[in-house]
Amino acid sequence: MKKTFVSMLVALGLMTGTAQADFLGLYVGGGVWDHDPSGDFSSVGSPSIGLESDLGMSSETEGYFYAAFEHPIPFIPNLRIDSTSLTHDGNASGVDFNGSTLSGPATISLDSMDLLLYWRILDNWVNLDLGLSLREFDGEFTVDTETLGISESIPTAYVAVMFDMPFTGLSIGGDFYHTGLDDNSLDDLRLRVAYEMGVIGFEGGLRNYSLKLDDVDGVDADMKFDGIFLGVFLHF
Repeated sequence: MKKTFVSMLVALGLMTGTAQADFLGLYVGGGVWDHDPSGDFSSVGSPSIGLESDLGMSSETEGYFYAAFEHPIPFIPNLRIDSTSLTHDGNASGVDFNGSTLSGPATISLDSMDLLLYWRILDNWVNLDLGLSLREFDGEFTVDTETLGISESIPTAYVAVMFDMPFTGLSIGGDFYHTGLDDNSLDDLRLRVAYEMGVIGFEGGLRNYSLKLDDVDGVDADMKFDGIFLGVFLHF
């Protein structure tokens, strides 16, 4: 998987040698995401456990953070780091997990960090970015006294499109992370509206995040999380 990621990175760099931002830029931002869970998970070889149906998990609000650096140098990618926290609590009643039948508190946590390298393909009132990211997962699946921890790195393709509304400070668009390599898959779509006033900006929109894991440290999962996000950022 990682060899494929490197090959794609080199190819994309050669394709986009002249497509960069025409100035230096630094973005730092963060906010909150209210996400509703659906889907299921299991320990390998055990029946699936429904996030809503079996554990009664419901909406949670958590934070996200990002920082990005853009420059005008051809071939060299821009850099962005994204961090997202994702935790849901519920309660189990007689579910099979990690070889035991369990009842009691249940928690899933799936924090992630993206290291994104991207190129600016268009840089005018339409901004188009293409890139590749490595998403690092660090999570735990807990039911009563049993816990399975996971640690995984998944390479993803990235595309972002934003349309600037002239003379308004408003922009509208979105970004999308996707991978289907090996037996794991990820789709992360964010549709957003942003408003900039000087160096400060505000953003809001919808995020739809789905993840499939196949025997990652003993865990199978097919989960979705979606909801509204609101945030603020600084642009220097």
